[in-house]
Amino acid sequence: MKTIKILGGGISGLTAAITLKKAGFNVEVHEIKKYCGKHTNDFQFLENWTSKENILDYLKRIGIKIDFYNKPLYSQEILSPSLKSYNGVSKNVLMYLVKRGKSKNSIDFSLCKQALKLGVKIVYNSNLNKDEADIIAKGSFKPSAITFGIKFKINLPDKILVLLDNNLSYFAYSYLVINDNTGEITTLAFNLDNYKINMEKKLKLTIRKFEDILNIKISRIDEKFSGIVSYDFNLDAKINNHLLIGESAGFQDALAGFGMKYAFSSGYLAAQSIIMKKDYNKLWQKEFLHLLEAARSNRTIYNSLTNKSYERIINFLNNHRFLVRICFGSSDFQKILKRLYATRLTYFLNKPIIRYFKK
Repeated sequence: MKTIKILGGGISGLTAAITLKKAGFNVEVHEIKKYCGKHTNDFQFLENWTSKENILDYLKRIGIKIDFYNKPLYSQEILSPSLKSYNGVSKNVLMYLVKRGKSKNSIDFSLCKQALKLGVKIVYNSNLNKDEADIIAKGSFKPSAITFGIKFKINLPDKILVLLDNNLSYFAYSYLVINDNTGEITTLAFNLDNYKINMEKKLKLTIRKFEDILNIKISRIDEKFSGIVSYDFNLDAKINNHLLIGESAGFQDALAGFGMKYAFSSGYLAAQSIIMKKDYNKLWQKEFLHLLEAARSNRTIYNSLTNKSYERIINFLNNHRFLVRICFGSSDFQKILKRLYATRLTYFLNKPIIRYFKK
């Protein structure tokens, strides 16, 4: 039997390897680093709003063991530039806080351990050429956004804040996470082709802003990190006979940058296309193309928003509960996001509600 070679040992590559190995295939994962997974040790969020099925149930269904750290979150506090607050509350789990990187309870470590236990061969420090790979999971080829952040120790109650301010994060957001006495501050920037930005400077400003909000002073930074995001996908996720998965294919949330679910799904579907001898493009397009297209379409609107727009959005969410229910079918934050990711808001570009936000 031919050995399936996978280039990249991140979430998508390891998910593909696990799925193929369970089906009886010989599998090799080729990783350029000396370890698998994300190179930064940070907190991330596994979203739970783009489908009816709970994300952890989905992972179990595709054969992934849930033995990694996951903390269910039922609400999210969002701040405007002037620090007006909206707390979006959900009846069901909104998202899961997870750990990335080399820690023993991270998603990355868990997937690597699962793959090795099944007998997947992992080749570290590999220089495998992409033309030699059956599945390419190498990461972003064309960056669409960039993140900069820090980690530090802090003795405060657990808290997560999202801050909308184009002076700190260009057409994106900054966020603060405090979890188990570990703090993280991250800022993002979208539209890199159209905006030259000094992210180190923006990060310093963001840190100072969150210090003011919490009335603290971060005396020691334990770790700095940065990363890139790519959501530039094509309908054809194949190069010759090589299958592109995860961010290699641009499978990323263009609106808010949540991409782990697409990494899991594309890795699993690429493996299934080999196992069942089916068209990979048809499988992934049926599963999540509509979500990618809606997010990319809504990104067009988000790119036109100013700080005044953010103020109006927070005011609208806080003070127009009836209109929120009319627009989104509910005031439950998970359902608002579910509707947002199922609808291309460009349809409403000339409608009064969009013009109100863009004033």
